[in-house]
Amino acid sequence: MRFMVRTGILIAQLAAFFVLMALISLGTTYLTAERYAEGSTPVRLFPVISLPPGAANPPRYELLRWPDVTRKDPPPPPRELRLPEPAGEFDVPARGGFAPMVRFAAHDAGDGRQRVELRVTEDDYVIYAAYVTDGGTVAPEYFRVWGPSSALLAVFPAFVLALVLGRLLRRRFMPPAKADAA
Repeated sequence: MRFMVRTGILIAQLAAFFVLMALISLGTTYLTAERYAEGSTPVRLFPVISLPPGAANPPRYELLRWPDVTRKDPPPPPRELRLPEPAGEFDVPARGGFAPMVRFAAHDAGDGRQRVELRVTEDDYVIYAAYVTDGGTVAPEYFRVWGPSSALLAVFPAFVLALVLGRLLRRRFMPPAKADAA
């Protein structure tokens, strides 16, 4: 019976470790997310979805980065930044053997503007971003990245919390060992 209890505690510790690691790493990305005030400039990796002029049906979306949208020399070609579909996904042409996947959701933000939330899954990280567009300009709202560094930051706290859980479970469910009476 003692073996079964010890095995159950070990399984609970392992499960708690992985769940805590996932929650802490995602929580870290929320706490470290960049939030932008009106008129501020986001990081260079900030993604924007656009449609080239004369877009086909179904629409062929493009993923742009912030410098592609705001460059002055040469000016960017005209693109439509309002998305015709409320949600969707598409692949970006592969660079280096991995084709990033983009998922987005577009909502009406009032005053003829549209709020776009997107997730870009790259080879080793995931970018979450949101922006508001009127079709020609972009106002970034937030930007966050989840990746190996987020998971690495979560390993130590998850390990310590799993150890504490194991100790509490052993104290609760493991009877003290009986000393051999000789």
